[in-house]
Amino acid sequence: MATAAQELSPPAMEATVAHSERAQLLWGLLGALAALTFAIWMLFFPSLVPDYFAWDVHPRYAQAFIAAGYVFRTAFFLNAAFERNWLRLRWIVWGNLVFTGCLLLATYWHADQFNWPPLQTPFAHIWIVLYIFEPVSMLYIVPRGILHAEAPRTGGPLAEPLRLFLILVAGLLLMNGLLLLINPEFAATRWAWELNPLDARIVAAWFLGWATWCGTMAFARDWDEIRTAVRLFILNGVALLVTVFVFRDAFLPGRGTPTGYAAAIAVMTGVMTAFHVLQERRRPAPALGHE
Repeated sequence: MATAAQELSPPAMEATVAHSERAQLLWGLLGALAALTFAIWMLFFPSLVPDYFAWDVHPRYAQAFIAAGYVFRTAFFLNAAFERNWLRLRWIVWGNLVFTGCLLLATYWHADQFNWPPLQTPFAHIWIVLYIFEPVSMLYIVPRGILHAEAPRTGGPLAEPLRLFLILVAGLLLMNGLLLLINPEFAATRWAWELNPLDARIVAAWFLGWATWCGTMAFARDWDEIRTAVRLFILNGVALLVTVFVFRDAFLPGRGTPTGYAAAIAVMTGVMTAFHVLQERRRPAPALGHE
């Protein structure tokens, strides 16, 4: 019996592909616009956060951390909008579901702390709509069967130390993310900046999202599958290091954790950068007669 795809005529198949690409482009561009808006708001207009954002994000470094995360998310969505090869995008799927799911969990858990009056600000409602429909839309954009498809060998195999590093990072981020999500009061006793339960659970979304992304990346068999993912990891690390320097006075005084926090980001970003250089140097030479 012929499959539905086989029954489609070539013009119908082309129309289906074009429709999917338009949906992917729209999903990516709208996501990038929302992420860029949140990043700029948190970085440059902190006085407008308490009354006009979805909730009162505080203290100042919580805003900076979230802003750095949205710098990464801006690039994340732009890449998703314009990358046509889903073999190089499939690493995003499970992590994006974990990330958005964690944000929704925090939102509903602390719904009484959000700014719901629409005449004051619509952003609490926009926040809910965004993080419901963004992951749901993604599920319908992902091509069927792509998660199990075999990737071509174009970039060379992953170095085993890189795979082990990704697994290590996934475990470390999972450990911290679960603490922030499940027991933010205890996490606050040893964290680098002041934590409240709502913001702790929002911050946990980035830890748990990246734990899942890194864990997914470790399953890749070819460097080109996760090359962009590694670059986005490095971008996120650089953005966080910039916030550490710019907002260094926002950390809690008298604790060693700010130093440990900055050192951990610097080490993970530096090691990932080194692996990127290594993998690029190990890239197979193009076959004779091909670019």
